[in-house]
Amino acid sequence: MDFISLIHWLRENVVHPVGLLQIGLVGITYLLSRIISIRIRQHLEKSSGKDKPHVRFALSPAHFSVLLGYVLWLLLLWFCRVLYDDLQAPSHILRMAINLAIAWTVVRFAYFYIKNTFWSRLVYIVILVFLALKVGGLWSRTVKLLDSMTIGLGKVSVSVWGLIEAAAIFILLWAASSAVNRFVAHRLAASDRLTTSDRILLQRVIRTTTMAVVILISLRASGLDLTTLAVTGGAIGFAIGIGLQKVGANLVGGIMLLLRKPVRVGDVIAFEESVLGASYGWITNLGILYVHVTTRDGTLLLIPNESFVTQKIENLSLNDNLVRLHIPFGISYASDLKKAVSLSISAAMNISRVLKNPGPKCLVREFGDSTVNLSLRVWINDPQNGIGSVKDAVLSDIWDRFHENGVEIAFPQRDLHIKDAVPLRIYREDVENRS
Repeated sequence: MDFISLIHWLRENVVHPVGLLQIGLVGITYLLSRIISIRIRQHLEKSSGKDKPHVRFALSPAHFSVLLGYVLWLLLLWFCRVLYDDLQAPSHILRMAINLAIAWTVVRFAYFYIKNTFWSRLVYIVILVFLALKVGGLWSRTVKLLDSMTIGLGKVSVSVWGLIEAAAIFILLWAASSAVNRFVAHRLAASDRLTTSDRILLQRVIRTTTMAVVILISLRASGLDLTTLAVTGGAIGFAIGIGLQKVGANLVGGIMLLLRKPVRVGDVIAFEESVLGASYGWITNLGILYVHVTTRDGTLLLIPNESFVTQKIENLSLNDNLVRLHIPFGISYASDLKKAVSLSISAAMNISRVLKNPGPKCLVREFGDSTVNLSLRVWINDPQNGIGSVKDAVLSDIWDRFHENGVEIAFPQRDLHIKDAVPLRIYREDVENRS
């Protein structure tokens, strides 16, 4: 474009009332979006200052508000351009402003959030090429050329331009959905009306929905026929589903755990003895496939979600933290039974973690072969601090008190009774013959 052509273009598109009005709309929409972004930044900084550090919004309020301001400016320019098109008025300046707003939004996003040097430079190069083609008037021709270059995959054909467009849309939508998911997670974490399970369930539903929308829109942008993909994907999904039955069962089990809430983060559960010898622990995380359980040994167990639906697992703190412990022991038949009961209750009352109300009780369970079997029952309200330590302390105190007071802790004994005496004969003939 030479100088004369530039002057002619300016006269036709800029230096007249319609062009000046477009320039004014560009400035007004920019100022309006700027004011709104400043308000949003102030609100985010004010709300994030009140929250606890572990639930603060992951994105910087300054960066997020700037990006949101550019997106809002782009939407306002788009609205003005559509209005001009409906009125059949020239909108060249608005179209140029929209291109510049898109380029500047992408550049700012890359500057704020893309830490990798290679990817940030690649974004800058793509934006420069985009602007150069737009200004040079070669954008339509380039798009037409790339659209004519197709790649055949059986009955499905995809153009190079469709792949580029789908990749760009996927990256932008994925970044936007990630920002939305983090924002939703921040707002849910700040809510006092929702339980931890409710927050996790809502976050997963929103994350899954946004991922599905991003993938579907990206595939549609590439020009693929979604009906063909549905038939092919159904066959592939059926084959994969057969091999991934356990994964599907754990996924469904995870959803049921979040909906029915038989366990929650922080609950103390008791389960069958594992290979590590652990019999109980407390839940630290409800994952997609596994429930994370930390034992008293500091070991992290990954228990499949399906186990919590199909197997028997005791939740020691679902309704409250009150847990009753059964501590069995036995005394000999020669010991004073009432004294043993009184001493065992006193030993339990002497342990600080044992509750005084409801108090401990000692019951006679049975008369065994060698012992009188008793069961001491005590209550605690802090199972997350360990159960074995309470039993150890109570039994140690019982041991000391029984020894001090002459109560014998029995052990298995057997008496041998011989009814008839059998004569004992010693034969020495074989020994003498051998010698």
